[in-house]
Amino acid sequence: MHSTSQIAAIICYAMLNFLPYLTSALYPFRHNFRFSKPVLIILVIIITFLQIGCGLWASLIPHSNKIIINIISTGIYLTFYLLAVKASFGKTIFTLLMLSNIANFITVSSKCIEGQIFPELAAETYQWSYCVVTFTIQLLILIPLFFYIKKTYTNAIEKEHIRSAWKYLWMIPSTFYVMWFYHLYNTTNSSVEIALQIKNTIFLLIMNLGAFFIYHTVVCLINEYDKNYSLETKNNILVLQNIQYENLKDRIAETRRAKHDLRHHMTIINSYLQQGELDKLSDYLENYNSSIPDDNSVILCQNITVNLLLLYFLQQAKNNNIEIEIHIDIPEKINIAEYDLTVLIGNILENAIEACSNKSCGSRWIKICGKVNNNTLLFTVDNTYEGKIILDKNGNYLSSKHSGSGVGIESIKQIASKYDGIFQINQEKGVFCLSLMLNIPENNIRD
Repeated sequence: MHSTSQIAAIICYAMLNFLPYLTSALYPFRHNFRFSKPVLIILVIIITFLQIGCGLWASLIPHSNKIIINIISTGIYLTFYLLAVKASFGKTIFTLLMLSNIANFITVSSKCIEGQIFPELAAETYQWSYCVVTFTIQLLILIPLFFYIKKTYTNAIEKEHIRSAWKYLWMIPSTFYVMWFYHLYNTTNSSVEIALQIKNTIFLLIMNLGAFFIYHTVVCLINEYDKNYSLETKNNILVLQNIQYENLKDRIAETRRAKHDLRHHMTIINSYLQQGELDKLSDYLENYNSSIPDDNSVILCQNITVNLLLLYFLQQAKNNNIEIEIHIDIPEKINIAEYDLTVLIGNILENAIEACSNKSCGSRWIKICGKVNNNTLLFTVDNTYEGKIILDKNGNYLSSKHSGSGVGIESIKQIASKYDGIFQINQEKGVFCLSLMLNIPENNIRD
């Protein structure tokens, strides 16, 4: 029979072995939960009771299969986590495996330290001495780890435009996870006997330090890539603003010249009127009207960012003899990050210009439409193209510039996903049709 104290120790250990790691695993995705916070809290309470139930089952039921119980416990945890967090598989699994490796180290090292301090109790499972040692080790490791996750790791997790890298990065912690299992369980000794050996704790410490160094390197590379990507985007915006500035300077100069020449035109007009030569006056006015600077192209859209992009690619289209039709009605202020708008529309229009420029014969044209309706941004681009569009086995469009999928299309998909939007591509009879719908958030979106 287990005493009340032992049962309490089992419950305490089950909570220590679950809640701290779950909190650390959920924090990086705190803005991407599928459930509301009240529902999430209720689910966490339910899962915690289930974990406690598994711990009591394994300890109190004679001849219980601890391996099956452990699989059930892990399955409950994994299912809840994947359902609660709305993020890519790579990110969630990377985070879970990273924390699992740390949890395994804390478990083994706690038992080892308990064996040194309380040797008479360490051979037995679920003692208060073990809970105290585990709690102490968690304070020493998980508190600094949480601040690291908060300040550094979360920043890398939230970078949506490099989501494709996480498809493979999760294999790094999984490798360490397999190494851990192989080293500790490829033996006839029990888990308690293995944990009590100091050499195993030292091995796990070295392995976890090396693993954490690799994790940190990956995170730093992602954050550095993001900085470079952001700088490149900001540089593109500055280039577009410079184009707008030069455009405005030319318009102002043309207007000044037109104003300076106006008195000469008035002299000619007055002369035609006095001589009654109305036909010549009509021709002269028509020619004069065509020489007046046209400022219609200066403002194609009220949104400054979109307007700069349209002006830039409008000039690109003219340089490549591409007919372009623009119908854009996007307000000046829209709750979509300037960074995302630049990447999104820039990639779309760049691909359209490139497709039309590569067309050797026949008409070359682009039609751009966009508007905001009921907190939804609608954007479509139709353009002519030539040649064969190649897709991989997953239906992704392959790049015509290099091997592999197109980076521009991937960026568009990721931003559409960020705003819970829809992105579709169709092609028919030499026309490439791209449609995009973004849900505009009510709160400020994070860059």
